[in-house]
Amino acid sequence: MDVVGRNPDREATSRVALVTRASSEIGIATVQALARTGTDLALAVETEPTPHFMESLRSYGSRVVWFPITGSPNGVQATQLVRAVIAALGRIDVLVANTIRRVEGQIDDEDVDEDALEDQMATDVRSVISIIKAAAKSMSDGGRVIALGSCLADRVGTPGLADFAATRAAVAAFCKGAAHDLGPRGITVNVVQIGAIESQTDRGLSREMLAAERDANALRRLGRPSEVADAIMFLAGPGSAFITGTILNVDGGYSA
Repeated sequence: MDVVGRNPDREATSRVALVTRASSEIGIATVQALARTGTDLALAVETEPTPHFMESLRSYGSRVVWFPITGSPNGVQATQLVRAVIAALGRIDVLVANTIRRVEGQIDDEDVDEDALEDQMATDVRSVISIIKAAAKSMSDGGRVIALGSCLADRVGTPGLADFAATRAAVAAFCKGAAHDLGPRGITVNVVQIGAIESQTDRGLSREMLAAERDANALRRLGRPSEVADAIMFLAGPGSAFITGTILNVDGGYSA
């Protein structure tokens, strides 16, 4: 953990955002957009960020702290993370729960990797729920919770994605329920459901699969991480104060 440039007056007024998987391409685009607004940042990452990346964020005047976290933190680990963020930055106003573990395989496949499916469930469902619950207990009233989901929660379209789609649907359903629980405190809870994004080339998909995903949406192209970040910034901002329990599709029209 590393905090630079403390300013007590600024700390009393600046928002604090916790972003998980902040070193992914969508995570990087998101924290860069948040930094440009002067938001202080808590980056939950699996490996230490480079000094250059940290300094690039701090150049906007934001306090930036990084915290090590596994891909699928349990309830205890999520609580420890939240406590560490508050100890370092004083509060949490925005949570961006960005996790993904995609395992493909048909449900009648006799050689399915059950361990991989269990890890997918732990990463894509249980860890998301754990971090949202932990953050909500300490989040400032009027805060924002944004979970990253997938348009596959609503439309699968191809074989081999039933288990992954189920995890994304579970997150969407949980966030709808959480919106009711946190609404009295003015905390909004929403989901950005993404389609085929350029940053997802690290999922191990073949060029043919990426081309198929691109051609399945109305715009006939892959999305950009910055376009996902734009949606997150809208839901994290003042213009979305009366939007909660909803799904914002950033999928190029895949769901149309």
